[in-house]
Amino acid sequence: MRKYMRLVATALLLPCLGLLLLAPVAMAQDGGKTLTVWWNKGYYPAEDAAVKHFIKKWEEKTGNTVKLSFYSTEDLPKKLVAAINAGNVPDVAYADAADFFLTPQLAWEGKLQSVNDVVKPAEELFTKTALQSVNLYNNKTQVREYYAVPLKQQALHIFYWKPYLEAAGYTPDDIPQKWDAFWKFWEGVQDKLRSQGKRVFALGIPISSTGTDNYYVFNQLLIAYGARMVNDKGQLQVDKPEVRQAAIKVVKFLADAYDGGYIPPGAVNWGDSDNNAAFISRQVVMTTNPSLSIPAALHDQPEVYNKELATQMPPLGVDGEPMTSLVAVKSAVIPEGAKHAELAKKFLSFLIQPKVLDHYLKASQGRWLPVMPVNIKNDPYWTDKSDPHIPVATQQEVLGATAPWPQMFNPAYARVNAKEVWGRAVGNVLVHGMKPAEAVDQAIAQIKKIFSEYQIPNP
Repeated sequence: MRKYMRLVATALLLPCLGLLLLAPVAMAQDGGKTLTVWWNKGYYPAEDAAVKHFIKKWEEKTGNTVKLSFYSTEDLPKKLVAAINAGNVPDVAYADAADFFLTPQLAWEGKLQSVNDVVKPAEELFTKTALQSVNLYNNKTQVREYYAVPLKQQALHIFYWKPYLEAAGYTPDDIPQKWDAFWKFWEGVQDKLRSQGKRVFALGIPISSTGTDNYYVFNQLLIAYGARMVNDKGQLQVDKPEVRQAAIKVVKFLADAYDGGYIPPGAVNWGDSDNNAAFISRQVVMTTNPSLSIPAALHDQPEVYNKELATQMPPLGVDGEPMTSLVAVKSAVIPEGAKHAELAKKFLSFLIQPKVLDHYLKASQGRWLPVMPVNIKNDPYWTDKSDPHIPVATQQEVLGATAPWPQMFNPAYARVNAKEVWGRAVGNVLVHGMKPAEAVDQAIAQIKKIFSEYQIPNP
C-alpha cells in the first residue's frame, strides 16, 4: 500500500516539477495568474496589434496570462462606470477619452487605486505635464496622489492640403504666423478657390456639442487668447475679467468664421470623426485635430502622405508669443476593487519601460506622441525630417511649451467637459442667435455651479 501511495504521489508531482523546471522565473514572479485588461479599440488595426504585442511579451516574461477585451471609445467609459458600481471591475483599464471627463472624477470619488508604486520610481522619465495630468485629488483622503499611469499624449494639430494652397496661388512659406493674419489667410484661400468654381470650405473646425474635439478646440483657443480656467491649486478663474473676455472672444471668433461661410454648415453637428472625414474627402482646406490620426490614416498612401498632406505648427498666440499646447495625457488606471491590483501594477511598470512604450507607440503608426523625452532623444523616428508630420508634432507637443487640462487640477472641469458647456454656448450663438457675451455669462454661471460641489482646500 505504501509503495502504491508513493507511485501516486510521484505521478502527481512529476507534472508540477516539469512546470517548475520549464519556467522557474515565471513561478517565482507569481506566474499562472490571469489579469483582466480592458482597452480602447484602436482607430485602425495597427493600434490593436501593438497592444496585443506588448501583452504577449509580458505574458512570456512573467508566465501570467491576460484576458484582453477591446471596447469602443464610446462604450468603454460607460462599461467601466457600470463595472465599478457593480463591484466587478477589470484589473487594468485604458480609455482614450477618460482623461477628459472620467478619470479625475473617479479619483475624486476614491474609486481608483493609487499607482504611486508605478509612477514614482519613473518620475524622472516623464514630462512635467504628464506627471501633473495623473497627480489627481482624492476627496476622501484629501490628498493628491498618482491615480493613473501616463502612456501617451495628444495635442491639437493643424493639417492642410498643399494642392489647394497651390491652386490658390500660394506656397507653405506664404502662411502667416501672427494670429489674425493666420486665420484670414485660410479664408482668403477659400475665396480664391471659390472663384475657380471649387466648392470647398477653408476651416474644418468642429463647433458642435458632441464628442471631445469641439471642446478641445475651444479650450486651446482659450489658451491662445491668454486665459486659464483653473489654476494649479484647482481654483476656478472665471471671475477674472480677462478670462471672461477671452471666452467671449473665442465664441465670437468661431461665430464669425461660421457666419462668414468659412466653416461647413454641418460642423454644428460634427462628432469626433466627422472633421476627419470632411478633411480626408477634401471638403475643407485645413482642419484642426487632436492626435495624428489623420496622417496615420493616410500612411499607406505615400503620394498623399508625403507630398499632398501637410502638418502645420500652430500660429503665435494673440500676444505674439509661441502658443502653449494643451496636452491631453492618455493613461491607464487600476479600479478600486481590482482582484489582482499588485499584479496590475507590475504589468503597468513593464509597459512604461521606455523601450516597451516606444515600441508600442511606433507600432501604432505614430498616432500618439511619447510622454517620455528619452524616447525622443534615443529614437530618431520622432524627429526624422523625412517624415512630414511626426517631427512637427514632436516639436509642438513634446519639445515645445505644454500645459495640462484644467480637470487635472480640479475634477469639476471634467463635468464641464461632459456637459458640453462650451459647445452649447457656441450653439446658443450660432443656432439660437444669442449674443456671445450672454452665452458666455450663461456658461460661466453653469460652470460656477458645478465647481461649487468640488471644493479643494488650499494647500
